[in-house]
Amino acid sequence: MPPVITSIGAFKQSLSGGAFEALAACTADSLSIIDFPDSAHAYVEEVVAGSSATKCEVAIFSPRFGDNQYGLRLQQMFNPTLSGPDGVPQLLLPRTLDVPVYGTDTLNVQVNGTSGDNTDVVLQLYYENIQGAGQKLATWGQVEGNIERVLAVEVTVTPGTTGNYGTAVALNANDDRLQADRDYALLGYNMDLPMLSCGIKGPDTGYYRIPMPGHWDQRHTADWFISSSVWRGTPHIPVIGSNNRATTFLDGLNPTNSGATKVSLVMAQLRTRFAG
Repeated sequence: MPPVITSIGAFKQSLSGGAFEALAACTADSLSIIDFPDSAHAYVEEVVAGSSATKCEVAIFSPRFGDNQYGLRLQQMFNPTLSGPDGVPQLLLPRTLDVPVYGTDTLNVQVNGTSGDNTDVVLQLYYENIQGAGQKLATWGQVEGNIERVLAVEVTVTPGTTGNYGTAVALNANDDRLQADRDYALLGYNMDLPMLSCGIKGPDTGYYRIPMPGHWDQRHTADWFISSSVWRGTPHIPVIGSNNRATTFLDGLNPTNSGATKVSLVMAQLRTRFAG
């Protein structure tokens, strides 16, 4: 069975401050790891964090993830020299370190921050095998020699005002240029405002949300999925069928109300349909 990339979003508005406190799962998300076959593996690949006004400390743990006290205890830097929601997001794990998770284990995501701040944390997860998921993911090797042309499609995404997901918008909502009956590899993206994470999901993702951290340094994001595949040597490039463009949706997550954000998806039109 093919692998799956998905995410868990967690948030809290108006922290109490001064001690670790639990974040709640975002709407329709769960802090429980999906059950998967014993012969397969799954990992947390990225920890994406942001706070509305101050630095904070993030702890992710469970009885089987790190330890049952703090596990991954990570620092989220707030950079007052940047504009907008300063330093959102920060990418807290080493690029090539993937931390194993275990089926049905429930994670705790906690933050120690400043009173009144809003905080979001997104975990990107990679499952080697989720039965029946049907997600279309390619390696860079499968895409590199099969590119007919490259374009970037713009979608306007507005994060929720409460630190939760905003209203989902279709991939072709305001830029409907994908040619019918063609496959497109999503290579990367960029945004006109920082956003903690923009998710994409639809028939070709198995309706699992694939996260796209909206880092202010667009060199991190323009080749996000290419780099993920090259670093890890595994399928990490989503392939979207153009006929599914109206049923493929994007939504946004941010600790502050950053407003409407233009997202450009860098897409390679493939010469031949992706065989999987």
